[in-house]
Amino acid sequence: MTMKSAWKLGVLLPLVLLALGASGCDRLLRASGIRSGEPPVAEDPNAGVGQQTLSNTEAGQLLENPEAGIQITLPATWQEDDRLHPSAELQASDPTNQLYLIVVAEEDETLARFGLPENSQRYRNLLANSLRSLDSQSATDVVFVGQDFASQYEVRGQLDDGSPVVYLHTTVVSGPRYYQIVGWTTPEQYGFYKSELQGITETFREITGDAQ
Repeated sequence: MTMKSAWKLGVLLPLVLLALGASGCDRLLRASGIRSGEPPVAEDPNAGVGQQTLSNTEAGQLLENPEAGIQITLPATWQEDDRLHPSAELQASDPTNQLYLIVVAEEDETLARFGLPENSQRYRNLLANSLRSLDSQSATDVVFVGQDFASQYEVRGQLDDGSPVVYLHTTVVSGPRYYQIVGWTTPEQYGFYKSELQGITETFREITGDAQ
């Protein structure tokens, strides 16, 4: 797979999350300008994100991207969703409950110059800087996703129209690759569905074999 260059994703991520990510929440849609006739964010022609597929298993719905070599397991109420981010390898939503999640991968020698805490901070800074206001960033106790080191934060803030949003932002490092697993919703829904978003994040795995 052709991976995205380091930090190109970081610049793109918060902008597209706000422009496309909250398509099931009316307040976030109005804030994004989608309904005001603004053109959509152009897709990066070098993204090379591959195709995701959804299949039913005994453990749940398996959403995988064989070309990217990654997968997550979704609850029954979730579905694959290709509207959330043009450079995401995996995209899923539970629109009824206003829950959204993407996985984006990067592999670049620039990332290797920093460690997990530094790269996680840079990603979160870019996300925070895209908000009208940042209310808080707080670390969870997650330090592993599967067998890989991870850094997970709750990022709370206000969109351009003042609408509140909560992101569950997880950075996972596996060899030369860095992954961002980003779930988001309204603060009200986050109170009910935090454990579900964390549970989906914990199912993230790299696919062994030819896909990698």
